[in-house]
Amino acid sequence: MKFSIFAPGTIGNVASGFDILGLAVDGLGDTFHFESSDTYSIKVSGRDAADIPLDSQQNVVTIAAESFYKLFGQRAQPFSVHIDRALPMSGGLGASAASCVAGALAAARFAKAGPCSDLILQAALDGETAVAGAHLDNIAPCFYGGLTLVQDTDALAVYKIPMLAELWIVLVTPPIRIKTKDSREVLRPQLSTAEWTKQMAHCTTLALALSRGDKEHIAYGLTDIYAEPSRRALIPGFLNAQEAAKHAGAYGFSLSGSGPTCFALCPSKTVADGVGCALQAAFGPKAQMNIVRPRLKGAEVLS
Repeated sequence: MKFSIFAPGTIGNVASGFDILGLAVDGLGDTFHFESSDTYSIKVSGRDAADIPLDSQQNVVTIAAESFYKLFGQRAQPFSVHIDRALPMSGGLGASAASCVAGALAAARFAKAGPCSDLILQAALDGETAVAGAHLDNIAPCFYGGLTLVQDTDALAVYKIPMLAELWIVLVTPPIRIKTKDSREVLRPQLSTAEWTKQMAHCTTLALALSRGDKEHIAYGLTDIYAEPSRRALIPGFLNAQEAAKHAGAYGFSLSGSGPTCFALCPSKTVADGVGCALQAAFGPKAQMNIVRPRLKGAEVLS
């Protein structure tokens, strides 16, 4: 058996939705070429290829696949995989989640498992847990597409939120890496009741505004008073870039997941182009810029 899978990049948290909201992005992701084999073998090309482990015991594609076989109750069916990467490693765009989802999906296809979303999600989560912790905010949008809300990680309770808002997304990745573990270590251990109440108001407003196409309240929802104030110190020039993005017409600007990639949500392509220029000037020529749309469908088998 031979087939390919495309797994999109994702924005974890979407500012105020810490570990809850996630958004898939179009035109940016990793492609995985699978073929049945007697033993696992891994080849990697593209972005940060030299840093990706080729050992099947360490690569999350095969870790997630092995988890699926175990959950499904079937003997493992090894494969060879060629990973063509476009997502940055430790870059805040869900590269590990994309690999986990692709590995779990591939195993389901090799096992001829049929519809089994919960098993695929659990297997992908097992892979993600091995490298970044037990979080679904990147896995869910990578698998389902669009805007997703994680109600309960342990119960795999995930909802896809319909999006009516017309959005363009500017992604900017400074030339640094931030590991999820390191980014979590700078977070405050707790917030006051007043702070959590305000954060919940921002998160619920954002989800509602995006689902209704309520442009007037998207900016309010993109205000993050929990993770961003602690993590922005890890990204030189963040505050200047945030001010530049808003001045250029963005609804808001925040960290994508744990960073260093940042994102700005914009009402039109014209505004997004202007925001992109402003962010390039703020972060410098070495920062990578992408202007994309939300991706409404998740990871898919290409052939």
